[in-house]
Amino acid sequence: MHSWVAALGALACTSRSHPPALVDDPQVRDSGSGAAGAGGGGCFDDAVAPPLPDAQGLCGNTFLQATSEPPNIYFVIDRSGSMQELVEGRVKYDAVAAASVGLVRRLGSQINVGASVFPGPIVNPDDECVTGDEVFPTRPGDPLPTGACSLDGEVTRGFSRSISVPSGEGLRGGTPTAATLTRLIPTLSALAGKTAVILATDGGPNCNRTAVCDESKCIPNIERYPSCTPGVNCCSPSLGGPTSCLDDVATMAAVAALAQRGIKTYVIGIPGSAPYAALLDDLARTGGTARPAGSGGAAYYDVDRLSELDEILATIGSTVILSCHLHLETPPKEMSLVNVYLDHQLVLYGAPDGWVWSNLRDGGGAGDATDDVSDGESDAPADDAGVDDASTPVDDAETDPVATPDARMPRQDLDLLGASCERLMSGKVRQVQVVFGCPTIIPK
Repeated sequence: MHSWVAALGALACTSRSHPPALVDDPQVRDSGSGAAGAGGGGCFDDAVAPPLPDAQGLCGNTFLQATSEPPNIYFVIDRSGSMQELVEGRVKYDAVAAASVGLVRRLGSQINVGASVFPGPIVNPDDECVTGDEVFPTRPGDPLPTGACSLDGEVTRGFSRSISVPSGEGLRGGTPTAATLTRLIPTLSALAGKTAVILATDGGPNCNRTAVCDESKCIPNIERYPSCTPGVNCCSPSLGGPTSCLDDVATMAAVAALAQRGIKTYVIGIPGSAPYAALLDDLARTGGTARPAGSGGAAYYDVDRLSELDEILATIGSTVILSCHLHLETPPKEMSLVNVYLDHQLVLYGAPDGWVWSNLRDGGGAGDATDDVSDGESDAPADDAGVDDASTPVDDAETDPVATPDARMPRQDLDLLGASCERLMSGKVRQVQVVFGCPTIIPK
């Protein structure tokens, strides 16, 4: 297992344009938080100091390192002829590839990474609709650096080579998005753990030889090719043919098939994709990754400028590696002395919107879980806990959490529930802190 909290810190290693790093926060860096210290994110060489007695303003004296299993991030990148175009002085494909390598570099061992490109890496001039193919089988990322920034590891270098265009070769071909995603379903379904697809494209999917469409679904008409005047269907068999039709239905079906298998699809629209915004929105919604209201109006990640790609991919990456299920590397000495904070804000214990020990989620209601953390053997008296007057320390007078053998077992897994989980998964939380040393706070 790896510390996903530290992965946010690793984003600082190469660019300050990414979300603030965990290790950039002096409170965390100097406190010796397990997540920051063990993860090694960032470029700091200073030794990590032991935690201060008050855990930098949080109640308790020990940070417990919270981890989760590395998810699979799988890139599916459009390498059609239009990706050769220059935008802001850069080739579109080069910008996407560079940002993708940057994300793999920064997240390192926090993820497993794989990639496919479409059309296939070898495009026959007589067939520009070659179905995309895997160029980098999924594997664990490189270990994160433990001190100053280091050279790229073997996995990052291999990923970079696999998606790069050989020197002297240009990009060509269509956009067989549906066929590529469909081909990948068995491969992606076979991966263990959580999997997310990052689909980056600059146009509408096409290359379906069985498609039939009128002008409204004909890509040359949509993009207003000079010869495709009103009344001329450029996708008729005598002109562009069926492979020029917008392959929206099949692409939606492929994304839906991935979603049915628990695989989310994040959609990035590269400059040039604006005519297909409605479809890209639908793909993001079907893929389970629609952006929340207030994100600029688009459900997908609409790239206005190529310079935004690093930040967009960092946002997606930080969202993918988040999990509402956390594993503590070291079990707490007493379960009744653990509290959870999101960005220094206390999360109360219990359902429906707090946190609970994982093996209690299916074993009764919130009352059972609340009773379980009550403990008369606390070594941190409530009077000295520094607990806000609005909070109530655990009531240890009426319950006995060690009455059963199961309750005596040390617990190392916890779950955020309801609103707390939603807040974490929004991607807006910088730090998750699990702190030992003060009585668990529960609602009155």
